[in-house]
Order: sequence, then structure tokens, then C-alpha cells
Amino acid sequence: MRIQSAATPPTTAHRQYFLLKAVAVIGVAGLLVGCTANGSNDATSRDTSIVIAENEPPATFDPIQADNSTVDGVVIPAYNSVLTYDDNLELEGELVESWSVSEDGLTLDFKLRDDVVFHDGTALTSTDVAYTLDRIKRIGIGVASYLSAYESSEAISDTEVSVRLNRSDSSFLAALTRVYVLNSALVDENAGSDDGQSWLANNSAGSGPYVLSAYSANQSTMYTKFADYWEGFDGQAETVEFRYLAEPATQSAALSSGDVDIAMDIAPTEWEKFEGTDGFTVDKAGTNVALYVFFNMGDSVTSNPVLREAISYAYDYDQHIDSILYGSGSPMNGPVPTAMKCATDDLTVPTFDLQKAKEIIDTNGLAGTQLTMTFLGALVEMEQAAALLQSNLSEIGVILDLQAITYPQYVEMSLNTETRPQLGMIYAFPAFPDTSAILFQNFNSQTIGGQNWGAYSNPRVDELTSAAQIENDQDVRCDYYVEAQQIITSEFASVNLSNPQHVAVVNERVQGFSYRPWHHQTVDVYDLTLSE
Repeated sequence: MRIQSAATPPTTAHRQYFLLKAVAVIGVAGLLVGCTANGSNDATSRDTSIVIAENEPPATFDPIQADNSTVDGVVIPAYNSVLTYDDNLELEGELVESWSVSEDGLTLDFKLRDDVVFHDGTALTSTDVAYTLDRIKRIGIGVASYLSAYESSEAISDTEVSVRLNRSDSSFLAALTRVYVLNSALVDENAGSDDGQSWLANNSAGSGPYVLSAYSANQSTMYTKFADYWEGFDGQAETVEFRYLAEPATQSAALSSGDVDIAMDIAPTEWEKFEGTDGFTVDKAGTNVALYVFFNMGDSVTSNPVLREAISYAYDYDQHIDSILYGSGSPMNGPVPTAMKCATDDLTVPTFDLQKAKEIIDTNGLAGTQLTMTFLGALVEMEQAAALLQSNLSEIGVILDLQAITYPQYVEMSLNTETRPQLGMIYAFPAFPDTSAILFQNFNSQTIGGQNWGAYSNPRVDELTSAAQIENDQDVRCDYYVEAQQIITSEFASVNLSNPQHVAVVNERVQGFSYRPWHHQTVDVYDLTLSE
């Protein structure tokens, strides 16, 4: 599961998967020949294909929901974003050659590349960029949470587009790394009654290096190389497959047998086996990801800050790092991962102290409190962390019932106070390496019903995180964010469990894999090549 969504739950249409129609691609029928229920196992095609293991299928193939990493992962091969990051985490153009921002921060002018074509052969123009941004605003889900300052766009020429904001937004350019440009004519032709959401749930309308060619329900997604891709090719695979293997042990076995080339969800206990095996590389990278337990601030029990304080002191953070992550991660020092700008050491954070936690519980008459916590059952770290927290709390007289659910269920439950989990364990996967992607998205009250999973609301935190959104001076932004972190920490709004590394096991026949912190838990398939 890759969590990064402020979207509403997938519609029924999004959950109903069937064979995907390729957009103007020749040879789709041939691609399907030789595919078993588990994907393509044809020996000849395997020599020119890359197979990537995933632990769940996407809720949709619509790029508007690419704030969710599972969706982002399947969008990346078929689309291009407006901007991206270079290896030094500096913004650079993907579909644009250059851009400028007005002095008041309200107008952004972009110069597009003139050599990009969509998969149906039509040229990508500024009209498509404007259409994509306008559609995101109209629908108002997914990546719209990153683009709340967007007002309108004007196509000045085929390669020039001017974007107008309703307020200055220092993170708007970063958010454009999650805006994938749609073939406006094609989507409009299939808009239906929901602005193309049903159609894009099962089709692609992009300009990326690969064309979405087939989907086998809950089993695999297939892509085939787009011959007219503007960047060209040099050793990339002819086909790419995402194969859905829910269990870590199944992914491990598939790696060992050579059925898959890349897996990012195998259990930590298996890493050592592959590190000592010829033919594999275990890639470990630092991340901006954090695993939290968020408290439901609207619940009569978990709204009690004394209870939240006790729970925060009851968790064994070091055991989490040592025994669950096998050292591949670090403790959190507050709500912001330490590698992010504006993270601070000037916080008094809870540490593992059962005696202190029990004293708080006993002094305040909270012994015997019964709580329910939801978590995503498909993820090893969450499952083991949930069990550890349950065990720790039992030692201070708090009874914790565990409920393993799916991500769509989690999203749906979090939409209102009555169904929102008392405690909910969830990752924050920042969509871009800017502190706003944690503090604004997870703790500003404007995002309640989205990524503010616990419905946390503090007027001063709202003021600080909103002010940071429109402030361009990074030092001033950090001052705002440091104060916000101090308040959030003092109110025990979350239990900050871990900052895990990203670990991927890669067959050495595949070259070029690298972790990208702005697209966590995804693979940039265009960067991959096959060794001869």
C-alpha cells in the first residue's frame, strides 16, 4: 500500500477492473499472447521485459489521484509531469523548457517543449496543460489538495501557457511534479458525466515512454514501449509489467525464481538473504516518509490529551527500529522527518517510558480504557508495529483492539467523525520534498477529510502552516514550521513511530534503479535498462 491521498474513496467504477484498451497502440493482442494468469511468462518476451512486484493494484489509472503512490506508480510510465526534480532535489522542467514567476507570486509563465506527442500521435500543447489543471480544480480530489491556490490558465500559444493563482503559494511549483498532462481532446471525447474519471480509471491519455496496454484484474498491469517518445530509447525494456503479489513471502519467492526483477515489499528478514546472493542488489535509501498513529480528535476518548500523552510514552521506539525495521530507518524527532528542511531538534519529544506512562494512566483514572486502532494489514511494518503498541499498552492497563483494513476502507472511515478510527496507523508519503507536504497536509484543518487523518485542528497551527504556504523566504518559512512543530508535539497529536528507509531488491539484469524521494515507493521505468 502506498498512501498519499486526500481523495475521496474510489467510486464503484474505479473498483471494477477489466481488460484495458490501449490508446492507438499496435500489437496489444500480440502482447497478451503467452500471458498466464500471473502475467507474461513467455521466455522470449521475458528477455526484453522488466517485471516489478507490487503488493496491491491501483484504485484507478486516472492521474488526478496520483497523490496516492500506488496510482502514481502506474501513471509514471504512461505520462509526463509538468516539472520534476534533479538529483540535487532542485526543480527542473519535464514538459517545460523554462518558467518564470511574477514578483507578486500570482502569475507563472511556462514555455513548453515543442517535440512531445501523445500516444495517439497528436502534439502536446499549452491547451492540454490548461485543460489538465482546470480539470483538477473542477473535480477537486487527489492532487487538487496540492493545488488549492490554482485559479486559471491561459494558452498564449501552442508552447506558452500562463497560470494564475488566487494567492502566492511557495509550494505550487513543487506540486506540479505530481501534475501529469492529459491529452485534452481524447479525455474530453470520453468525458461522460464525471469529467473522464470512469474512462481514465481504465485507459491512459498520456505522452510517456510506455503505453498502458493491458490490465488483468488484481494480477498485472502491462505496458509497451511508445516508439515515438520524445526522449528516445537506449536499452530500455520493450515491455514493463507490474505484477500484484500481496504477500512479502510471495514477492521474495518470485525474486528468487527470476519471475520478477524488482520488489519493494519483501520482509526485512529476507533482506540479508538477497544481500548475500549473487545476482541481486539490495538498494537502501533515506526517505521523507514517516509512520504515524493519528488520534481522532473528535472522539470523546482520544480527544483527551492526557491519554494521548500516556500512549506516546508507552511505545518502544527503539525496538521498532531494531526489531521491526532491522536498523533500516531512524526514530522520529517530532512530526517532521529529520531530512526535511525545517525539521528541528528544539522539541521535547516522548520517549519510551512505561513507568511514566503508567503513572499518567493511574493518576487520571484511565486504567482499563479500551481503544480500537486501524492499520493496513498488507504491510509488514504496520502489522508488527500494531502488535508492539498493543503489547506496550497492555502493560499500562490500556486495552487496544486491532483492526486490519484496506486503504480504501481507511479513507472512507476517515471522512467523518463517527467512523474515523480512534487511533489510525498510516504513513505520510510526502509528494514533494517540502515541509508543507507534512505539516500543511497532515495537520492543517483545511485538509480534514483528506490527509489530516485525525482531524487535528489548532488555530495557531493553521495560521503558521497557512502563512508558510505563501511565504517565499525559506528562513521565515522555517520559523513558522518550527513553532508549528512545537505546538503539535506539545498536544501529542500523533505518535511518531518511525522514519523508515526505502528498501528495494533488484535483479542485476536490471540497471539504473534509484530511489526518488518525490515519488516514494514507485519505479521510474524509463531510467531502467536491461544488461546484455
